Amino acid sequence: MQLIWYLPSLIIGLTVGFYSGYWQLALVSILMASLMLGFQVYRNRYPQFETSSSVFLSASQVAISDRVLPRFELFWKKQWHELLLAHFQARQAPDFLSQLLVQKSVEGFWNKPSSELALWLGASSSREVSVDLATEGPHLLIVGPTGSGKSELLKLMLGSLLENQRVELVLFDFKGGATLEQFVTAAVGMGTDLDARGSEKLFDYIQAELASREKLFAARKVSELRQFNLLGEPLQPIVLVIDEFAACLATGPKASSCVENVLARGRSLGVYLIAASQSLTGISRSFLTNLRARIAMGSSDPIDFVQLGISPTKSSLPAVQGFAQAVLLTPARAAEGFYFPLGFRPEPKPVTLTEAGEPPRPVRSQLLRQMYSGPEPETNLPLEQSSSPDSQLLSRMEGLRWSGHR
Repeated sequence: MQLIWYLPSLIIGLTVGFYSGYWQLALVSILMASLMLGFQVYRNRYPQFETSSSVFLSASQVAISDRVLPRFELFWKKQWHELLLAHFQARQAPDFLSQLLVQKSVEGFWNKPSSELALWLGASSSREVSVDLATEGPHLLIVGPTGSGKSELLKLMLGSLLENQRVELVLFDFKGGATLEQFVTAAVGMGTDLDARGSEKLFDYIQAELASREKLFAARKVSELRQFNLLGEPLQPIVLVIDEFAACLATGPKASSCVENVLARGRSLGVYLIAASQSLTGISRSFLTNLRARIAMGSSDPIDFVQLGISPTKSSLPAVQGFAQAVLLTPARAAEGFYFPLGFRPEPKPVTLTEAGEPPRPVRSQLLRQMYSGPEPETNLPLEQSSSPDSQLLSRMEGLRWSGHR
């Protein structure tokens, strides 16, 4: 294909040489085309190597599979450079990753996180990889089939997020609750496919919270959470986490409406979404447009890679035992492959305890946790009597919100 680009120059050189008498120009054009043709024929003597082909190095030669490459890189194909780079990454990655895990197991995910919404993902062959929902999101989609390590990555991300202790989690686990169960005590609540009523309560809470924050921001004449917090009445960011996103959307219009509102209005109101799904089936184009930070597991379907805007061949990494692979793409940076450890949990950092011996938590989280796990909390606001459970629930939530703002 590269010879096609020299064809116009060859034609122009021959034409000008024929009509003007400058035969030197014609000869130069013919010579350059001949050289390119010779390079192409020489390189085509080598087959197209598989991505898993072995690379062998010596003091003066490089071989791929059973073929010795030309001595001069001028004659190398682009694929040969990529295979050589992957070979060095494969040799470097295990040592770097093992050292990194030793460090993280002692120090935790962060020495100093970039923000309260920073998520630790893992590392490439030479450096750590993270993503910040506040600046690179605001919403994140994780796609990968069963067994690809999707749940392990989700646990790593939430563990690193909670290490900051400055966010409120709302969890939805549509695999019975097994994946996110360990984070329940640090969350407002968790809905599952086994408890439809509990899930509906959480969707109602999120909708009510979006409406409440819109009113508060309008009253203070601010447009985003950061501006509102500068006024001295800080609100915590809310991170909505949904495992099996497509299954959640299929439960009914209440789930779809809630997710749609979060995707459309959540960024300015401080409500963020992390969604995990086995594939893009069941996720509409309108939802995908606002899920701008994307992670695809290494074993994801090629069609999902294309729909996410990721090239799987350019971001693939050599296998490393004990680690899974994924590719990160955000609006702020190009697709980047990274490793993440399987079954890794660093030692929790010590947390300052209150007099009662419990970690300090936001006021709103304590009240909502009581709502979902025990008797209804007492408030100073009168509640209207209603025979509708939904209206009673919304009234209780309104009381909780205003109690949290006091």
